Amino acid sequence: MERITVLLALMSLDAGGAETHMISLANQLKKNGVRVLVTSHGGKLTSQLHEMGIEHFTLSLDKKTPMSLMTSISGMIRLVKEYDVDIIHAHARIPAWITQWVTCITGCPFITTSHGIYSTKWGMGLITAWGKEIIAVSDDVRKHLIKNFKVPPEKIHVIPNGIDLEKFDPAIDTLQVEKEFNLLPEDLKIVYISRLMGPRGEIAIKLIQSMPEIERHFPSTKLLVVGEGDKYKAIKSMADDYNKSRGQQKVIVTGARVDTPALMNLADVAVGVGRVALEAMAMKKPVIIAGEAGFMGILTPEKFSLAKQHNFSGRGTHTMTEAHGLAEAIIDLFKNPEKRRELGEFGRESVHKYFSIETMTEQVLKVYHRVIEEENK
Repeated sequence: MERITVLLALMSLDAGGAETHMISLANQLKKNGVRVLVTSHGGKLTSQLHEMGIEHFTLSLDKKTPMSLMTSISGMIRLVKEYDVDIIHAHARIPAWITQWVTCITGCPFITTSHGIYSTKWGMGLITAWGKEIIAVSDDVRKHLIKNFKVPPEKIHVIPNGIDLEKFDPAIDTLQVEKEFNLLPEDLKIVYISRLMGPRGEIAIKLIQSMPEIERHFPSTKLLVVGEGDKYKAIKSMADDYNKSRGQQKVIVTGARVDTPALMNLADVAVGVGRVALEAMAMKKPVIIAGEAGFMGILTPEKFSLAKQHNFSGRGTHTMTEAHGLAEAIIDLFKNPEKRRELGEFGRESVHKYFSIETMTEQVLKVYHRVIEEENK
């Protein structure tokens, strides 16, 4: 089969689940002989693409102003024609909306990935486009697309976001980040990595609120909050106040980072949802599923099927994330080192079995070839 050229389009390349997935997908596609191009507004992760030898083109795919939309449509048309693109793969609403017009003008087919439960508020349908085929990252996202956006079931493929097990390797050295943040071997470390925006920023606040209860049982606890967003300043201020009250640095707010594997490898307990939960599992870390959609608590083998169905989001539960619930779950894990070890082993094995980037990329490639072949009939 002839080599194909794929253009991956997303809003930006700052740290986030869809963004880090796209980086892994781009790299694996290249390993599979695909010519990969990426377009976005740019961000901190563009350097990783450059290190992989993958070209990135900056377009304002994160803005809905008429001028930005027209400029992005024009820019993407140029890329499709200049590089003879076979298929465009859009990873968010604005890039997908722009891409539909590029397809109308150039004939280049496109597909989309739905990374979560999209809003169905009035007017959102006007900026929603799906393409020839749709990838849903979980079963509940597939059901959401069918029920709320009337997407034909036969067009949807459930393909979870893949994890690069070479990148997220428990053997990664953490010495540099330990020195940077003055962490000691005896410290018990909680790691929360997320966009610090809206409800996910609130989870970081609840984790800080849980610290007094955790410290009563485990005084050596340290909390690392990794990410940036509109709640960053409030979270940093709250952390500074807490550290001042304790007379030492107990809550570390790092801002946005690209060395997330090393930071995750610090964790005795990881808190998160979605891709972050999977990355922590790949690093053999026990995970607490705590998000804006719900609180699942400690991810155990018994909860795995439900968590997988809902993309490790906390959906499917009837409990909201609160500081006391977080504290109880973290204390439980801190009290049981063997339980932490067993859950870590289970997590790594599960990611290898169900979520390896190699397997997921093979499935995505099948969708690409199916669309391209149908287009060429």
